[in-house]
Amino acid sequence: MLTSILKQILNQRRSNAWIAAELVLVFCLVWYIADYLFVYGYNLSIPGHNDLRHAWQITLGEYPPNYPQYRESESTDEAREANFERILQALRDAPGIEAVAVLSARTEPASASYMGRSLQSAEDSTLFAPGQQIDADARDDFFRVFAHTTDGGRTVASSRDFDLSNPRGVVITRSVADRLFPDGSPAVGRTVLYRKEPYTVTGVVDNVKRFDYLRPQSTFYMFSDRHRAASLPDAVIAVRSRPSAGKSFGENFKLEMTDRLQAGNFYLRSVVAYADIAEATKEMFGISKDVRVRTYLMAFFLLNILLCVTGTFRYRVNMRREEIGTRRALGASSSGVRNALLLEGLCLLTAAMLPAIVMEYQFVRAGLIETLGKNVNEAGLYLPDRTHLRFLITNAVTWVIMAAVIVAAIWLPARRAAALPPAEALHYE
Repeated sequence: MLTSILKQILNQRRSNAWIAAELVLVFCLVWYIADYLFVYGYNLSIPGHNDLRHAWQITLGEYPPNYPQYRESESTDEAREANFERILQALRDAPGIEAVAVLSARTEPASASYMGRSLQSAEDSTLFAPGQQIDADARDDFFRVFAHTTDGGRTVASSRDFDLSNPRGVVITRSVADRLFPDGSPAVGRTVLYRKEPYTVTGVVDNVKRFDYLRPQSTFYMFSDRHRAASLPDAVIAVRSRPSAGKSFGENFKLEMTDRLQAGNFYLRSVVAYADIAEATKEMFGISKDVRVRTYLMAFFLLNILLCVTGTFRYRVNMRREEIGTRRALGASSSGVRNALLLEGLCLLTAAMLPAIVMEYQFVRAGLIETLGKNVNEAGLYLPDRTHLRFLITNAVTWVIMAAVIVAAIWLPARRAAALPPAEALHYE
């Protein structure tokens, strides 16, 4: 049956030319979108080794001098530091909170802010680990707030799992350790250089992702005493709520804690989930919009193919009623006729796929395909970096998507043709 279908497609090449040309064009467009969404989905599947669920940003404000609530006596450095510490203690004692951390707004997870720095191996000056620096207060529980893991998945019970008392200590991710200490020896206790100054590695946590659609990135954590008056305007309080608090934690927290977090000139300004901050940042960077637009475009292209193929095969069935009747009269079953028409559509798609692949490969060679989160220092570690394998996978995915649409488009005309009585078909002129 396949041989006869291929001969028929070849004999009808003139009538098939237009639909084949449209299939080639749409195949290329769908592949381009499928390739982007494949990389996006692949990155989403990579573990992030931290958890923003139940993590909340607590933002404080300070009354300015022209406000009635402002008190001059509470504006000294000593008073501000003491009031800030009272607020932290109130948060630690709050029944719905598991952990509290103070960190710099410039290095906050999930936000648009990014402090890029680099560590250097003290043992080999040619080894560098560029990445994101995050500053946090050593006296609080940063790793528990954001549910970091270590040793390949063990949740860090507390920041006190590491020795953070050393002001020249640094906690690094596994990727930083692998780059700076390729010999595989334990990194804890070894020396790295930060701005040419020696620092001691006091802990190693699993690799983390800045955003869920990116790959894990090199990150290192600096800890110091951040509760000084000069640093308070740049300080951010992060808390982890108990899972039982649910999504309503923010609203309930504001109702219950607004008065308790009033200390001196400080007041509670807002409570925002870090998961919402991450989504807002994705929207700001245009990633969410990009995914939506590409998804809508793919749906539009596939709908066009659906309508085009449905109309074309309905017309072809009407023009080939005598042929179909002859097949039925010679003993072909209804399912055989239907399957032959479906196979004909899939053969057309496969034939169109070959020139489409040639056209697509020119985009690949020109470097016009986008790879989210690509890091030149980690080339080859992830599947999307293996260009030829990725090319084969995304084309196979595209063929499956297009085949599903082709089958859906041909099904109704094929069903009508299969139900056509042989005698009626043979009377067609």
